[in-house]
Amino acid sequence: VVRTRGKAISTNTLSADALIYAGPCVVHWIDVSDTAALAMELNDSLNNGGTDRWSKDFPAGAYAHFNLDPPKIFTTGLYLDVSTVTCKVEICYEPLY
Repeated sequence: VVRTRGKAISTNTLSADALIYAGPCVVHWIDVSDTAALAMELNDSLNNGGTDRWSKDFPAGAYAHFNLDPPKIFTTGLYLDVSTVTCKVEICYEPLY
């Protein structure tokens, strides 16, 4: 059983490596686009280390939406690692109790 705080949060559009949330959370969906080829990872960490919980490679000009069912659980934090600064990423996550 995953217990959440009952409020999903959608990030602003991100285009660089970033700590999205410090603490346990679940990710519900991800939107990704880029004019260049892109490698993207979501790390269970507070920095660009830790365990990759989700990763994908995209060709130039790609757009994708991913519904994660079941949602991915991150126990330490949610960190976005991307290979370009031209990407546009939006992530819907929910803090855990």
